Amino acid sequence: MFILTKENMVSYIKENVPSITLEEPVQINSIGDGDLGEDVEGDGYCNFVYRVADAHSSYIVKQSTDRLRRRGRPITPKRNRYEYEIMQLRAKIVPQYVPKLYHGDFENNIFIMEDVSNLKLVRYQMNQNHRLPELARQGAQYLAATHFYTSEFYLSSEEFRSLLSHFMNAEIRHVMEDGIFLGIFGSDAFDPSCGPEYEQYCRSLFEDPEITFQRYKLRHLFMSKSETLIHGDFHTSNLFADDTHLKVIDMEYTFGAPFSYDLGFILANIISQFCSAAFRPFEVEGEREICLSYLISLMNLLYTDYIAFFFEYWEKDAKLEYKLATGYKESLALDILRESLGFAACANFCRVSGSMETADFDHIEDNTLRTQAKFLSVEIDALLFRKWFSYHTIEEALDDMIVLMKKRKAKQ
Repeated sequence: MFILTKENMVSYIKENVPSITLEEPVQINSIGDGDLGEDVEGDGYCNFVYRVADAHSSYIVKQSTDRLRRRGRPITPKRNRYEYEIMQLRAKIVPQYVPKLYHGDFENNIFIMEDVSNLKLVRYQMNQNHRLPELARQGAQYLAATHFYTSEFYLSSEEFRSLLSHFMNAEIRHVMEDGIFLGIFGSDAFDPSCGPEYEQYCRSLFEDPEITFQRYKLRHLFMSKSETLIHGDFHTSNLFADDTHLKVIDMEYTFGAPFSYDLGFILANIISQFCSAAFRPFEVEGEREICLSYLISLMNLLYTDYIAFFFEYWEKDAKLEYKLATGYKESLALDILRESLGFAACANFCRVSGSMETADFDHIEDNTLRTQAKFLSVEIDALLFRKWFSYHTIEEALDDMIVLMKKRKAKQ
């Protein structure tokens, strides 16, 4: 396999992508190595990703190898092809949210796409307390459209099964199936910087029989309920946005799973942002209350707008037999709500309790306050583990989160 480097990048593009004309001088930066600011680049966790730019244009070049870039564990480089193909498919559904593709080289696991760094990472903007007015609507529309139009509600049974088979992605599924639900991403090695009380609390949750039962129940649901082709890694470091635009990246974890999973994954990030905002410094205390209200509203709208968009597509394009089934829409909406809250608990707990970096808390320099924020985050996870299957509205869950926040703040 041909391996891209900064030294051979320009010659590769000139030889293989005639639609791209680069003029000297060409600047090449490696994403994930600190070449660029945290507001634009992401982490380059799994792949080798480069920004190639001249005075007039800029492109992202992505290559997958058979090993994770950071930890070195074997993983299929075919994920690169899956990502390219699903981006092509999603661009037909929601072109406004998908970067433009220029080149796919499946032999060498390389593709080239539009550079969307004219926008900024949502995670970075949230850490700066910037409120994105269109994020909930745009994120919900992206998910609802790509979910509905790759589901059996819209596709023929044969098309749906063929799509699931093609994007089986068996070699990469374990990253989510094990990492999120079984603690491999760090929830069995608790953050030592937060002290022994925090470690003891996280360990008690990890070993709690009821929570273990719910984690395995949610894992089985994730593994067996193939309703649509999910994004699989839909979080704030894979979203680029400004006040009016959104672009979604990193789609290599695409495979069949529940509608609710992507929604739960992004809710997990917003939960930690909410907990961080409760404790990180603000110049004026009133700004904290505005930020907290925005994040609560964001979680509410991500769900309610998702449901509204989903059933807009349903009324337009769903199969008649589903439209005629009395009560089906209401039952589906409730399933998506409850499951998304359970998946949010799983995704957030594995990130926050463990020793892996959690960028949502980066702007809390005081370790005591940072510990309080992380405490609140896992307390919310514990609550959702115990109650996800009993909620009837998103407001009920959000009210519970607010109560926990106030209790934790009172302990300061």
